Amino acid sequence: MDEKKNENQKIDFGIKKVLWPWIKDFVEVGIVIGAIVLLSHLILQPKMFIPLVDVSSSSMVHKNGEWSDWLEAHDISSTEISGFPFSRGIDVGDIVVIKRADVELGDVVIYNRDLLHTQLGNEPIIHRVVGIVKVKDWKIESIEGTLACLSRGDFYDEYIPYVRNCTLGYACVYPDHPQTGNFTFYITKGDNNPSVDQCGERQGDRVYMQISFPVTEEQLLAEGLIRIPKIGWPKLIINRLLRF
Repeated sequence: MDEKKNENQKIDFGIKKVLWPWIKDFVEVGIVIGAIVLLSHLILQPKMFIPLVDVSSSSMVHKNGEWSDWLEAHDISSTEISGFPFSRGIDVGDIVVIKRADVELGDVVIYNRDLLHTQLGNEPIIHRVVGIVKVKDWKIESIEGTLACLSRGDFYDEYIPYVRNCTLGYACVYPDHPQTGNFTFYITKGDNNPSVDQCGERQGDRVYMQISFPVTEEQLLAEGLIRIPKIGWPKLIINRLLRF
């Protein structure tokens, strides 16, 4: 009996030895996140921080300045780029502190997909705004940044009518959409992607698909504010193990 008891105690000790580092990591991560949320409410209460985003995609990873080269090649000046947030990119496993969206060119936003692209996934996308199209009375009022492969005609022929159909109660591709003819479209891009979300592109044997129509302001969930490196990995590992 004593031998069996000793054996059970060894097993229990072994399990605790394996699990304790994981438990400790989760507790530490929880304390850090709790402190960040508390401080954000105390220091920047008017901006009203909302939950954190755990990054699981490499679409915002930076490689050798290529992200800014693409922007400059699409008529966004180096002066503008120097003021863009997340100039070091966002890596897999990072946590991004987010706030309510008040979007300018270059900001990183989190948005919901339109209905015709949900077959690619239902999870929100975190990408950078590289173009802004303001619409007034169903006509383009101004364009800032780049349209990439799109043209003004594309907005008049396709995207503005999509929103108008939604307001009239016709077939609607936007689950969340503006209610009037005065609204804003956003062109978005992952810094590590070769093209904007609204354009497909072929590179060699690989085809990058369009993953979104121009994003309306109603689709925006939040705006990225601060990157906290790597502390989201425990959650990612558990999610991947559960999927496996």
